Order: sequence, then C-alpha cells, then structure tokens
Amino acid sequence: MDVASLPIPEIHVDPPHPLKDWFDHFREERQRHRDGVDPDPGDRSRRAVFTMVHNESTMLPIWLAYYSRFFRPEDIYVLDHDSDDGSTVGQGFKCIPVSNPEFDNVWQTEVVQEQQETLLGQYDVVLFTDVDEIVIPHPDLGDLGTYMDTFNEDFVNCLGYEVIHLPDREPALQPDRRILGQRRYWFENSTYSKAALATEPSAWEPGFHRRTDGHFKPDPDLFMVHLHRVDYDLCLERHRKWSQRPWSRRRIENGWGSHNAITGEDEFREWYFACESYGDVTPKVQEIPAIWPEDTW
Repeated sequence: MDVASLPIPEIHVDPPHPLKDWFDHFREERQRHRDGVDPDPGDRSRRAVFTMVHNESTMLPIWLAYYSRFFRPEDIYVLDHDSDDGSTVGQGFKCIPVSNPEFDNVWQTEVVQEQQETLLGQYDVVLFTDVDEIVIPHPDLGDLGTYMDTFNEDFVNCLGYEVIHLPDREPALQPDRRILGQRRYWFENSTYSKAALATEPSAWEPGFHRRTDGHFKPDPDLFMVHLHRVDYDLCLERHRKWSQRPWSRRRIENGWGSHNAITGEDEFREWYFACESYGDVTPKVQEIPAIWPEDTW
C-alpha cells in the first residue's frame, strides 16, 4: 500500500452529534428506568449475547475476547453459517450451526429473530450484534456488565460510531491486542445506532439497522462501535471474501450490503476514505474521546 497516495480525510475537533440537542431528554428517560431497578450486581446468569458468522477467523476472536468479559461461556452463542475455515471450532461459547446455500438478508433476519426469541425464554436480557460490533457504555455508567445489571426496558438503541484506520498515522492492526490501544479515530454513523439490547423479542428490517415498527429509544451513553474499517488491508480482504459468496437475488436487487462487494483497489480506496453520507449529514472523522482506558476494548 502506497500510504502517500491515500486520500486521508480531514480530522475534526469535537463535531456535534446530530442528536446532541436531545441528549439530556434521552438521558433522563433512560435514568428513570434505571432508577426503578434493584440491581443484582454481577448476576451474569440473567443475560446472553449472540452473533452470526461465516468464516470470521479475525473478527470472531476479537468479538469473543470482549464479550466473554461480561457473559459466561454457556451464555455466548455463535450462529455458524456454514463456516469451513475452522474459526468456529473452539471453547468458550455455544456454536449453533445454521445453513443456507446463499447469503440472504431476509433469511438472516428471520434466523436471528427466532434465536433472540428463544433466548429471551431463558434469559432476562439478550444482546445481538454483528461480529464486527462492540457495545460499550460511557465509563460513568460502568462497564457493559454493570449496564445490563440495571437494564429493564423492552429495548434500547445504541449510538453508532465507526472506527477508521488511517494508515498514514497508525500501523496495521494486531488482532490479539485491544483495539483502543491501536486506533485513535472514528466517525459518527447513525446506520449503526441499532436496537441491539432487549428484554422482549424484536422485529428488525434486514440488516438490523432499524426496527420494523420504527421505534427509536437511544441512550446517548451506550455506544455501538463498528469495526468494519478497523484496518485498511483487513477490510479489503473481507470485501474480497464476501464478494465470492453466493448472494440471493433479492439481496442484489435491494442493494443490501452492496458496499461489501467493492473490491477494486481504486473504488475501494474512494469508498473507504469517503466514509459514508446519509441524509443531509456528512460524517466527520474525529479522535476517539479519551474517556476509556486503552485496555477497555
């Protein structure tokens, strides 16, 4: 990679979040619910987390390393969509095989919703994320385990942020080390302000970015950190792998996840550093706030 040729984005200082004017209202709303809970600190038996993967030999260990700090091994579930690289063979989680000859977002959504409903028959709180998503509270609320100890809403939305690797400033990712000690930049991405944590079954649109009922209950202090761009070369490698998978006709027709098929070096470079625009908001790359210790995530 010729770093000098990369169109590195401008770094902005503390750009305001699009929902900033409503943060106080959202915080008060979330706090009212927490105030009504008598927590049982450290009771991991009431909560579960799950994801779905296909040949994620790099991302799955990162995901497991983070969530295993807050969930017991028997409460961590990995839906294995026909992996054949050995990445789902191991200890510390329950592997559930699922199979479909092609990747289809509707099928994926139905399988995940069914799994969530099953788990909510056994647990009080269930968290679902993609394998490249880390949910982390503001340290003023404690860690993720502490957050779940007092969580009693039907669901809550995270605030989405996307980590971005800037190769002119940061070396290649070392996956066996914590991310925060290696990456300093992210940008707000409301696409990932997902309703990930729930106590009641959810109905999502394909991709899990929105609920089918349109309801949105954000917590400004609960972040979903998206790791799709956590390393430039790794991101390109994953795109090349995904582009070789059989995609369903309706996925192609609807353009679901079409950015995952961008593999040409010039096109990929342009997409990667342009970040993503949505609505009338253009994301602004900024430094990750120094509110978490480097070993937090």
